Amino acid sequence: MHGSSDRTGRGIAELQALLSALAYDLTRPRTHERIVALAGMPVDRAGLALLRVLVEARRPLRIGRIAERLGVRTPHVTRQVRELERQGLVERVSEPTDRRVQRITPTPLGADTLTRVDRAFQASLSESLDGVAAHRIDAAVEVLRRISSHRRTGGTGSGGGAGRDAGSDAGDDAAEGGP
Repeated sequence: MHGSSDRTGRGIAELQALLSALAYDLTRPRTHERIVALAGMPVDRAGLALLRVLVEARRPLRIGRIAERLGVRTPHVTRQVRELERQGLVERVSEPTDRRVQRITPTPLGADTLTRVDRAFQASLSESLDGVAAHRIDAAVEVLRRISSHRRTGGTGSGGGAGRDAGSDAGDDAAEGGP
C-alpha cells in the first residue's frame, strides 16, 4: 500500500510541475502573439479575456459585472472597453428603461475574433496531441476539470464538475437593477 501512495505523491508532484510550466507558457506574451497571428486577429490578452466574458455571458453586461468576473478593478475594464470599442470589437448599449445605464456587448466582429483565436489555439493544441488516443485526452480533460472545479470552490467541492455556468446568472439582473 505504501508504494501506491509514493507513486501518487510523485504523480501529484509531477502534475504540479507540469501545470506550473504550462501556466507559465500559456501566459507568456510570445504564446499569445503566436496564437493571434495564426488567427489573424490582433487583440491583446486582456481584451481577449474581456471578449470571452461577454461572449460566454450571452447578454450585455455592466462594466462592474465584467470587472467582477475578470477579478480586476473597474477602471481597468473601462480602459479596455474603450480600446475594444476603438477596434470595433465591443459596443455600448443603453438600457431600454434607463438610457443612463450602459452595458457592454460584443459586436459580430468581436465574437468572430474570439472564435478565430479559439480555433487557432485548438489547432495548435490538436497538433501537440497528435497521436494521443481520444480516451487519454478525455481522461486529461476530466482531471483538469476536477482541479479547476476544486480551485474555483476554494477546495470545498467534490471536484465533480461543480462550477458556475457563465450563462446562468439569474441573480445578476436583480443585482444590476433589472434585465
